[in-house]
Amino acid sequence: MSNRFKSALAACALAAGMSSTVAALAQTQDIDTAIAPAVSQVNEKYSEHNLDIKKLFAQKCSWCHQGYGMRQADGPKLAGTDKTKEQLMKQIANGKSPMPGFKNQLKEYELQALAEYIKALPKN
Repeated sequence: MSNRFKSALAACALAAGMSSTVAALAQTQDIDTAIAPAVSQVNEKYSEHNLDIKKLFAQKCSWCHQGYGMRQADGPKLAGTDKTKEQLMKQIANGKSPMPGFKNQLKEYELQALAEYIKALPKN
């Protein structure tokens, strides 16, 4: 294989890698824009607790619910759920197989905030 061909092949591979990185960055920015109103609404409501709902969701939920609830992964997409706030709080607290419960890890206001955040997510 000539050096010129190897260089061209390396340039193509680099361009392909950069293309996927740019696409991933654009997707992250789209998700951040989509969730911004829900994040703002919940953070403002729970400001006396100095709550960062995006950080809380990332720590407790993003392992299975990707894109801050906007995409399906191991767990379902949460945006647009038909569940009520009360149903969400119960499921977050007690779990539902295979989801674990978080009642021993979260304060009551955190359970409420997560449920409100999920309900505030845009449907699409």
